[in-house]
Amino acid sequence: MGTWMDGYLAKMEKNRQECINSGGEERVNIQKDLGKLSARERIDRLLDPGSFDELGSLVRDTRPPLDGQIRLSPAEGVVMGYGEVDGRSVMVFSMDFTVMSGSLGDQAAWKIAELVEMAGQRRIPIIGIMDSAGERLGIKDGHTGLNGLSRLIQNYCLFSGIVPRIMMLLGPCTGTVASLPVLADFLIMNEESGFLWLGGDIKSEEAGRAEFHMEKSGQVDIVAEDDADAIEKTKELLNFLPQNCWDKPAPVDTGDDPGRREESLLDVMPENPKFTYDIHEIIEKIVDNGEFFELQEEYATHLVTGFCRMDGEVVGIIANNPDELSGIFEIDSSDKYDRFMNFLDAFSIPLVNLVDSTAYVPGDKWERVGIIRHGAKNLHSYSHLTNQKVTIVLRRAYGGANIVMGCSRMQPDYIYGWPSAEFAPTGPDAVVQAVFHKELAKAKEAGNYQEVYDTYLNILKEAFSVMNGKEWTSYYMIHEAIDPRDTRPKIIRALKATRNKKEVLPAKKRYIKPA
Repeated sequence: MGTWMDGYLAKMEKNRQECINSGGEERVNIQKDLGKLSARERIDRLLDPGSFDELGSLVRDTRPPLDGQIRLSPAEGVVMGYGEVDGRSVMVFSMDFTVMSGSLGDQAAWKIAELVEMAGQRRIPIIGIMDSAGERLGIKDGHTGLNGLSRLIQNYCLFSGIVPRIMMLLGPCTGTVASLPVLADFLIMNEESGFLWLGGDIKSEEAGRAEFHMEKSGQVDIVAEDDADAIEKTKELLNFLPQNCWDKPAPVDTGDDPGRREESLLDVMPENPKFTYDIHEIIEKIVDNGEFFELQEEYATHLVTGFCRMDGEVVGIIANNPDELSGIFEIDSSDKYDRFMNFLDAFSIPLVNLVDSTAYVPGDKWERVGIIRHGAKNLHSYSHLTNQKVTIVLRRAYGGANIVMGCSRMQPDYIYGWPSAEFAPTGPDAVVQAVFHKELAKAKEAGNYQEVYDTYLNILKEAFSVMNGKEWTSYYMIHEAIDPRDTRPKIIRALKATRNKKEVLPAKKRYIKPA
């Protein structure tokens, strides 16, 4: 027996079916042939079963197209709502490429803009899934197409540092819309179907692809094999993040002894400083169960960044990698460092620095591209950190690198040094050449150059060593020298000791970072 509500329910069912059908069977099949999941399948894989509540499914494109041809626009080409990932509340949106090539229409932009605002107000993460040809064309009869996009971008920026923002780029993303994935805290890109490009000529086949933006531009944090892999990596990343800047990431019982000493750390570093080692070997020996979630793995590889757990608590690690370019600092590694340390501070995640660097790269080439400015940016950011900070100097802390990596008087909570650690204004090799050039010239004539050089070098290395007695107020100083085998328990105890610290910066409206 029917009721007066039947007509409304029929309209609801019609709308629901239109949304499920997306842009039509033909376009859905094209997506599948490309190995891509549909917008709704992506959300279903991301969220816990049965937890998705959709918002905005009734919205349609209201603007008359330039050619007068009416096209399907279920949900305005964006599926969005709220749900749970491993029991945690999140907001999520997914662009539907089967609806007008996933182009961002005016109403779609307003939908997502409000979703972002809702995420910020509810203090829960916002996860976006991009698969879009860019802004939708076809503005006429006085309709404006940038108001919604502008509001979306503004909201996305305003809630930066309040809630974590993750983007998956699983298809194309071009034009002004391409700024959205880059504004995210973390961008995960499908290496097969992802494409990110602002505009203009494309000069090579790899341009705009995931590897291009990982290795060249540094605009991608994680490269995924396919849609399913991107979703799994998003879930894994989310495990290291809090719900908002007022919460802490949930601790996990990893089963790894916090007091574990690692004997094999004595064998990682070569005796001769001219030889290198891979910093990953040290990281894997000190973190819980050797598990390290690395970010931007193929970008500026001489600096390593990523998340781990130590005694079950989330920690961010930033480490020089001597195996790549001797762990130097240049503009790319500076940018990589700056972005990650600021994220950690925004969400009160502890920072552990592992230091072994020969300082900033010198020379005319680097001066022309602003090496000083990039270094100043790191100094500025570190000076404003109020999260927990522990520094371990492994070997070399030369020049400006020792300052930006949280040494000396940049006020890390604790700074420890292996007995092999050296502090110096520049590398001892350069000092020998600069100070003793006359003596070396004579030695070269006498045929005992190497002997004289090694003598002066050893004298300087002894002077630069942390084991050489220094005043407490010396510019180059650690809080304590530690046995390398105790690195893990020392870090964990330092983090426990600073868990409730309060560090307050001078009052100001905002700071002004070097460009």
